[in-house]
Amino acid sequence: MGRRVALAAGVGALLGLAWWGVFELIASGAVCSFEDWGCLGTFVMTVPVFTVVAAVLGGFALRSLSVSRAWLVAVPATLMAVVAMVLLLGMPFLAFAVFAALYSLIAVLTR
Repeated sequence: MGRRVALAAGVGALLGLAWWGVFELIASGAVCSFEDWGCLGTFVMTVPVFTVVAAVLGGFALRSLSVSRAWLVAVPATLMAVVAMVLLLGMPFLAFAVFAALYSLIAVLTR
């Protein structure tokens, strides 16, 4: 059980770091312009794409680490973490902790 939770927390933490990186890239204006709706439009289009990609990568990562019920951990944990991070929009540095905590919690709940 401990191994499963630790692996889920590790995968969640890596996905949280990816969220933080994507958000900082958008916020810096490197991939969008600050005119009109440029960066907001980029963010609105990126969130659903990131959610799907992160859930699939999380599922495959947990599956490759031989975690039982990998997809039951990855999909709901990613969805909840992305919603939490959209609500905590001004604090992208919390993504690491939020993703790790939710992946761990779902790993415990779906054992």
